[in-house]
Amino acid sequence: MDKILSVMNAKGYRVYNTPTVDWNINIIGIRNKSLQPKKFDDTLIIFHNFMEHWYINYYPITTDPSIHYLREPVNNNGTAILVEGQYLTTYSIDKHKGQYDALCQRLGNVKVYRDNDRNGNLDIDSIRIETGMFGINIHKGSLNGDWNSDNTQFSAGCQVFADVRHFQEFMLKCKNARAAFGNKFTYTLLNEIDFE
Repeated sequence: MDKILSVMNAKGYRVYNTPTVDWNINIIGIRNKSLQPKKFDDTLIIFHNFMEHWYINYYPITTDPSIHYLREPVNNNGTAILVEGQYLTTYSIDKHKGQYDALCQRLGNVKVYRDNDRNGNLDIDSIRIETGMFGINIHKGSLNGDWNSDNTQFSAGCQVFADVRHFQEFMLKCKNARAAFGNKFTYTLLNEIDFE
């Protein structure tokens, strides 16, 4: 926990911390430095402080689009790869593709890399960054996944949970946070390298 707070503070990112009011949550993604689109090899961390104690959970996710969407982008400019950074009050609980509650990019812009060479590899090219409303949501993927599960075609740029049970637990925390602080959430995407 100390390392996470240290990295957040070093980057000047906001940490929500109200120990007298529960459910002021922080949602952090940590991208694996190896940039492999084949697996759910990234981590989502959710934590909050209540009564001077930090409560924290770790979940396997992917922050990367799958090979399917890298080869067949849904956008003519290329497949979206979320740029690392902090996106303040950009997300709200809404319906992902009109189907189920998820954390959806509805309240503000994000930055994405556009990978348009269709070779199935992740290409992070800072020249090809777009800012806008792209529907980079945080949603569920396979039914029973973990860090070794295949990311076949679950993400076209979204942040996707490997296990639906973890996602349901995450959404329960988000709904508690919505009741306490309103329907606006910040998502911060870090890199494994930040912790070295």
